[in-house]
Amino acid sequence: MPVEEHNLLKENMPGPPLAVAAQSLFLVNLMIAPGIAFLILVALWWHYRDSAPLLARNHLRQTVAASLWGGGLLVGVSVVIFLLGGFDNPWSWVVGVIYFVSFHAMMILFGVIGLNRAMLDRPYRFPVIGPKLLD
Repeated sequence: MPVEEHNLLKENMPGPPLAVAAQSLFLVNLMIAPGIAFLILVALWWHYRDSAPLLARNHLRQTVAASLWGGGLLVGVSVVIFLLGGFDNPWSWVVGVIYFVSFHAMMILFGVIGLNRAMLDRPYRFPVIGPKLLD
């Protein structure tokens, strides 16, 4: 690839950094450093919630809301499964593990889609748990 063409592609790299950072932190929270990445994400949201460009605010808002709702549903439904079935019931473990792994994988998939949308400089709303996009 000629140098001029490579520089042209590099100049057109998609995505505002804050929107990409928000979606990346969402994924890091799910896969690598839960809790720490969430605190950094919330700190970014708190700092930029009113001053960031609209696209970045939307991605920040979506990722914080999805983290809160997703974490609540992940833990809450898992607790209900074990409270109803009991910790000594093997079927509670089967249902609990299947639910946890499936829901967690779905959240990762939606996070990857959100990261892709951020990199393409487009808004994204998490299905079901995401708040309405800002206008």
